[in-house]
Amino acid sequence: MEPRPSTRDRSPEERTARRRMRRRAFLRACGVTLGVAVALPAHARYVEPNLIDVTRHEAFLLDLPEALDGLRVAHLTDLHQGHITPVETIEQAIAAAVAESADVVALTGDLVHNRARYAAPLARLLEPLVRSARLGAYAVLGNHDYPESADAVAAAIASGAGVRFLRNDSREILPGLHFAGVEDPMWGRPDMGAALRRVPDGDAVVILAHNPRSSQEKTERASVVLAGHTHGGQVLIPGFAPRVPPDVRGFPLVAGWGTFDRAHLYVNRGVGMSGLPLRFRCRPEVAILTLRRGDGPPWTKPGLADRAARKVGRLARDAWRGLS
Repeated sequence: MEPRPSTRDRSPEERTARRRMRRRAFLRACGVTLGVAVALPAHARYVEPNLIDVTRHEAFLLDLPEALDGLRVAHLTDLHQGHITPVETIEQAIAAAVAESADVVALTGDLVHNRARYAAPLARLLEPLVRSARLGAYAVLGNHDYPESADAVAAAIASGAGVRFLRNDSREILPGLHFAGVEDPMWGRPDMGAALRRVPDGDAVVILAHNPRSSQEKTERASVVLAGHTHGGQVLIPGFAPRVPPDVRGFPLVAGWGTFDRAHLYVNRGVGMSGLPLRFRCRPEVAILTLRRGDGPPWTKPGLADRAARKVGRLARDAWRGLS
């Protein structure tokens, strides 16, 4: 094999051609980098906030009456009706939940973004969702619902959409099944004992809380706790910690399921946005939970994207084995 000619041995035409090739490669790399730099922010600002992810789960309650096995709950949180989250995003999330025809709706706070005047428009958006659920909708308030008047926000949404607010209180939605709600720790006065006071021993309970840390304040009874507040991190950049509110930094769960004593906690990624009008690698979520009688761990059903990724993985493995 003949040795490659050194740069000194190449003709001027060859050296010019190689310089042109390197320049074109460099320009292509710059173009790709620039394209990515423009496309990612645009995706985070205009695309991903509208890619509603409907997740499906099964959650077990040991005390759930057999007749209620299979009851479906639509869980939405952090709608943030206001100047940051587009109304279209909220409308799409509500439409996705309406299409599921769940038995009951759970709303876990930050319904509006700081201003009480946003509550009446949100009530009009929520009314079809409440009407679609045969057992109605129950809600708690989040930290962004308090700054002007939590009472005004709750009153406007309750009167305009028929949502029932649980403020350190509970309601028996069907014989043997209660929904309890606890106030937000940042602005309210949370009292888990008061929230569960009217829930008899031996009855099943689903606890609504805006802040996931509220799961650490529960009693020893078995329960399913639904929370939000974290936005799932909202902007997930590889190599960096998720962006979460200061009062939940250090909490071991940003999104998904976790177990604390006998409480199965689900932290929903939420619908809206706070701070920056961006979502990246963290789609807005509508969670559909099927309640089951039993004491097993909760689990999430694989979504379409998960199933597609698994199928591609299986095909890749089969192809590799065929080549081996």
